[in-house]
Amino acid sequence: MRNVATMAVALVLISGCATRVITARDFQVVRVIDGDTLVIHYDGEPTSIQLLRVNAPERNESGGPAATDALRRLVDGRTVRISFTADRKRDNFGRLLASVAVDGEDVETQLVRAGMAQWRE
Repeated sequence: MRNVATMAVALVLISGCATRVITARDFQVVRVIDGDTLVIHYDGEPTSIQLLRVNAPERNESGGPAATDALRRLVDGRTVRISFTADRKRDNFGRLLASVAVDGEDVETQLVRAGMAQWRE
């Protein structure tokens, strides 16, 4: 009987490890850098956020200025909800990787629908 209980606890722990935990908090946007990067105040410091699920052209690439303007219209100066995943919090440049929502609307989906970004593979 004790082995059954031990196995049950182990299965619960293993299945919990496979679940992605999301932490969501509200932040004020300080500025938009490009079509998929913005800056918020995080733990008292200006911190860059790289949108987790989309890629937009850089400012110096074709479509870059339009993508930057689109993100700026959606979030600049607004309070946004930032959702972090537990598996990877920062990219190689130190930017926080997160999804962003404004007034309950997913910003990444809005950028893709407007043709300003593509879903990451």
